[in-house]
Amino acid sequence: MPVEGIDARQIEAFNKEYAASPANFTLGLESRAIWEGRGLGNLGKVGRWSLGGQTMEKPTRDFSVQLGSWKEVGDALGVEGADDRLEPVEAALLGLSSCVTEAIVLNCARKRVSPEQVEVKARVQLDPGPITGAKDPSDWDKTVKSVDVDVTVRGDISEKDRAVIEEGARRSPVHYMFGRTGLLKTKFQYKK
Repeated sequence: MPVEGIDARQIEAFNKEYAASPANFTLGLESRAIWEGRGLGNLGKVGRWSLGGQTMEKPTRDFSVQLGSWKEVGDALGVEGADDRLEPVEAALLGLSSCVTEAIVLNCARKRVSPEQVEVKARVQLDPGPITGAKDPSDWDKTVKSVDVDVTVRGDISEKDRAVIEEGARRSPVHYMFGRTGLLKTKFQYKK
């Protein structure tokens, strides 16, 4: 098993079933955020989803995440009772880095490459002016220069393995979505 915990034969079987009927495997995904009624706090909810048009709803699959802002930003903006929460841009970057990691590992399992460690970091420099009203929303075009993704892979990685790893990153749907912005810059680093 090139990647512990992933059966490459099962991936091949899945791909055969998918090739025979791709519509049966279309994923319908959604999330929602509910404002908590004061300050910048909101509750992010993920739960039901669909596979091939069939809704998958389970009582045990009801995930909630408290989102908002950093205490210091809330204080500076005059938010009463500001506290530290996962900020939505951080959540988006976390989704990007996690999805790239999963896509790389899945591609490695499928192509029988055995990395020892995969770490993906996503970063952005952000001017808050457009969100606070100090600047026009069109200013995002001037202030958001890039979304940087750094992939570090450890192990005995050959040139052929590197191609598999880099292909894996391109297989990430979140990487693709961010890439459509023209802001995404992905770098790869390999270490023994």
